[in-house]
Amino acid sequence: MGLFYKLLIICCFCLLQAQPVGAQGTTTAAMNGVVRDQSGMALPGATVIAVHTPTNTQYVAGTNTDGYYNIQNMRVGGPYTVTTSYIGYQEQRAENVTLSLGQTARVDFELVESARQLGEVEIVGEQDDVFNQNRTGAATNVTREQIENLPTLSRSLQDFTRLTPQASGNSIAGSNNRYNNITIDGAVNNDVFGLSSSGTPGGLAGTQPISLDAIQEIQVVVAPYDVKLGNFTGGGINAVTRSGTNTFSGSVYGFGRNENTIGKSVEGPRERADEFSNYQYGVRIGGPIKQDKLFFFFNYDATRFEEPVRFAPGSAESQIPLDVAQELADFVQSRYGYDVGSFGRIDRQTQSDKFFGRLDWNISDKHQLTLRHNVVDAFDDNISRSSDFIRFGNNAYRFNSVTHSSVLELNSRFSNEFSNNLIIGYTRIREDRQIQGALFPQITIFDPIADFEFGSQRSSTANELDQDIFEFTDNFTYLLGRHNFTLGTHNEFFKFRNLFINNLNGRWEFNSLEDFFNDNPRRVRATYSLQENDPTPDAEFNAMQLGFYVQDEYTFSEQLKLTLGLRLDIPVFPDKPQRNLAFENDFQGIYPGLTTDRTPSGELMWAPRFGFNYTPTEDRTLQLRGGTGIFTGRVPFVWLSNQFINTGTILGTIDRRNPDAFVEDVGEFIDPSIPQTFEINVIADEFKLPQVWRSNLAVDYTLPYEIFLTVEGIYSKTLNDVVYKDLNLVAPSGTLPGGPDNREVYPDDRRINENYTNVILLDNTDEGSRYSITGQLRKDFFQGLKTTLAYTYGKSKDVNSGTNSTALSNYEFNQIVNNPNDPELSYSRYDVRHRIVGSAGYTFRYGTDDRFATGISLFYEGQSGLPFTYLYNGDLNREGNFANDLIYVPRSQSEINLEPFTSGGLTFSAEEQWEALDDFISNDDYLSDRRGRYAERNGARMPWTHQVDLRVFQDFVLQAGDNRHTFQVTFDIFNVGNLLNRDWGHEFFVNNEANEIIRFAGLDDAGNPTFTFNPGSVRYNTAPFASRWQGQLGLRYLFN
Repeated sequence: MGLFYKLLIICCFCLLQAQPVGAQGTTTAAMNGVVRDQSGMALPGATVIAVHTPTNTQYVAGTNTDGYYNIQNMRVGGPYTVTTSYIGYQEQRAENVTLSLGQTARVDFELVESARQLGEVEIVGEQDDVFNQNRTGAATNVTREQIENLPTLSRSLQDFTRLTPQASGNSIAGSNNRYNNITIDGAVNNDVFGLSSSGTPGGLAGTQPISLDAIQEIQVVVAPYDVKLGNFTGGGINAVTRSGTNTFSGSVYGFGRNENTIGKSVEGPRERADEFSNYQYGVRIGGPIKQDKLFFFFNYDATRFEEPVRFAPGSAESQIPLDVAQELADFVQSRYGYDVGSFGRIDRQTQSDKFFGRLDWNISDKHQLTLRHNVVDAFDDNISRSSDFIRFGNNAYRFNSVTHSSVLELNSRFSNEFSNNLIIGYTRIREDRQIQGALFPQITIFDPIADFEFGSQRSSTANELDQDIFEFTDNFTYLLGRHNFTLGTHNEFFKFRNLFINNLNGRWEFNSLEDFFNDNPRRVRATYSLQENDPTPDAEFNAMQLGFYVQDEYTFSEQLKLTLGLRLDIPVFPDKPQRNLAFENDFQGIYPGLTTDRTPSGELMWAPRFGFNYTPTEDRTLQLRGGTGIFTGRVPFVWLSNQFINTGTILGTIDRRNPDAFVEDVGEFIDPSIPQTFEINVIADEFKLPQVWRSNLAVDYTLPYEIFLTVEGIYSKTLNDVVYKDLNLVAPSGTLPGGPDNREVYPDDRRINENYTNVILLDNTDEGSRYSITGQLRKDFFQGLKTTLAYTYGKSKDVNSGTNSTALSNYEFNQIVNNPNDPELSYSRYDVRHRIVGSAGYTFRYGTDDRFATGISLFYEGQSGLPFTYLYNGDLNREGNFANDLIYVPRSQSEINLEPFTSGGLTFSAEEQWEALDDFISNDDYLSDRRGRYAERNGARMPWTHQVDLRVFQDFVLQAGDNRHTFQVTFDIFNVGNLLNRDWGHEFFVNNEANEIIRFAGLDDAGNPTFTFNPGSVRYNTAPFASRWQGQLGLRYLFN
């Protein structure tokens, strides 16, 4: 038996012995309240029974000496019927109570004596997600009704998490999406390895982690002060799945769009979209296996997507002439016998199949068991282009992903005082990349007119990832008077096998097409195995993250609730990277104690939290809430896996500047007579997981006409974040000559030890902060019209946004002016600034027995442009990185030494380039304000974007006995503004959020830097598809 499984069994045994089995948290809801008589006196010993009507699941509680009751671990949704009884008093009932995920509904009763005539009875049912005593920090709940009615094209979680005012894309609270925690049914559903921009398993295959038809409700938490919620410093996204009921129900559905449901191009000639197709279809069914006891639910969902890749050379979208691309392809074929693949139209595909099954068993009125399994099998063809960049067809790759995820949950209520929730989960993920065409080195040509890339994609020739994740969560709850004590643990056990050898087949760079045709490369890099019998060694390691917590939720009064908790997270790495004694000997004199076998194992990460909720008025029209505390996240394990493979004992590296000529076999550079070179990745002593100290304060107020106002402020101070340093970099040797740009520069022999290409250290920094202020209005009108509108202003700063997966990339692409080992605090890649979101929906039912229904819903998002950076193309400061030098913005031509260049048969003089550059700067609001200064990392912004999405649906209902059959037609339109006006609704992007507008051409005879500027440069690109309106037709049949 492997070490991973031995440790797993030992930990589970110890945890089960330490405390009773149980859980609560993000898979369930709760209910509480007070039972009084008409004089206001509490009625201790009254019985409260809540019945989940669809399954007849019963929850029973008694009131304590204060007349207070509390029911934990209840099913999400409803409707519930709640009754209370007390000897000598008439029974009372509350109908149609609905419970939201992670929230506590308050239902109070006022009983009337049996001897008295029962008059009008008022039962208070607090079901609102805002005015809720359980709420302290910012949170957004998305109900099943919203999931069914709001517009969505991709049927993704992101189409609904965007309702959160503090979210933008996959980022929450101005943080890296890798710092979010995503759970489904209380079990981890993150891409914990940290490769996907969506943050979910299969994200790189373009799929969702689960079918939308299997989701019951979604919750996004930004500042929860419940210590049961952890493993994030961004936000927490939690979803619970559907279950069967006592009534058989189901649906068959299909959604589709193609070139006929999308607008014409927004730039250049008004052309129709090329032929493409996007179809989603599926079926779900649920019902009883045994009435009131055992239920099932099953869902199958498929996606089939095919689209052309845009920006083909010679098209209106591309600045690359067709004859230039053809000349390059012909040259490579004739000179090297390699087919670069298509540079014209390419159709890329994305496909997925999802299977979901769930069983719910009411063991008794005290115990409910849930078991579910989810399978996602998907692939995505990866190839991208832009107006000034082309990847030829055989530089593409196919990403394959298969995920199996199982969760078992046991909810138990032993008595009025004791309850428990247990969750056990296992996830198995297998992913790999499949290259296109014959094996060939990747070649990138940085020509002044555009960038060209062909050959086998450098990161895909040896790329496989296996993940096995086991988790165990147990929360034991003890109700003592007005205290709700929780003792719990959440533990994750990981097993990884990561095969990733970057540049295995070679990575070549050329300064221009002319240099390529003349066989004059500027750089070659490659990685090769040092293992005699293993040409593609991988990194295999185990890890654990253990969490323990204790909490008291104290209901001080009906107006005030306090939450105080303490959480401890402990990362454990039972495996260590190989130790490299030769490396230690080489660097001991400079960095004493530096070793390659260090991990962050055993660091104690304490996280105290405090939250409060106060309603000073009896009518509960005003609510004050907030809290403060520490939140501990995970480090994406891909960042730690670098240490296991790059020890200098497993892989060797090649990095040559200005090699004599291009060769296909980079093995020719491996010369036994020359000392080998290595890339080393190490971790700092006492490295800690990401942590932030987060505080928030909010006021909720009921305005006239039942309009709800929320004003909320959130501030997060970085305690531990990541920063990368190259320990093999010497100190600067001077400053840049020849102008006002006096940045530090490095000598040609910039390495401390030439046997090492880089020695990248993963370290902590406490620099950085994020804050946001949100104002939100919400109003539910009569007859089902629901509206909400929110505005958020925020700012996020960091020293490294952690956007890449490898240590070297996170270091070399972090933009700087001077020392890359001491990056300045600047704006984060996830800085949002201004964001407005709003939604509205209305359903009109009519006809006999409501046989017809027409619904419409709208979603609006307006956002200030995403941040990006202006850079030099090339290594201006000679520290070895070619895409990280922030530009100096010249005030006049005398401050930049431009030299003539020729490309595509055209020659541009220095004067022509300056005239174009000066105009470029003058017409850019950001650059024009930075003249005479350096550009900032993520300081520039793309234009504001505005998007309105619309859904219209029509229901036709047939009643056949007790069965209800509904035929539904839906039509979703994303970006309605562009449907109305071609100039509206545009979306924008910059490749890698970095615009390398000025090219560093080299040094003149006097040693001063020279530059070129392409007069055809653009600030940003208009997204060709996202800027058009897109429609999707849906057909659905539902029964019951």
